[in-house]
Amino acid sequence: MVEDTARDRAIYQALKASDEIAAALQAHLIEEHGAEPERAAAQSPATNALMLLRQARERLGQGLRAIEADSIAESDEISLRNH
Repeated sequence: MVEDTARDRAIYQALKASDEIAAALQAHLIEEHGAEPERAAAQSPATNALMLLRQARERLGQGLRAIEADSIAESDEISLRNH
């Protein structure tokens, strides 16, 4: 059981870090490259990249829900939920 908890915590940390990187990239694309955050926006390289990041973040969210990340996040010292 302890091994499962440690594994889930490691998976949580990896998924959370990946999501934070994707969020930073999304912000960069919008702020620095003029990517349109609207889903129906005209295609451009920056907007296409933004769409791919959205898809990746949706998958990361699925992974976080699969390991019941809410219960892990409660004890996460660096979680934004604690601020």
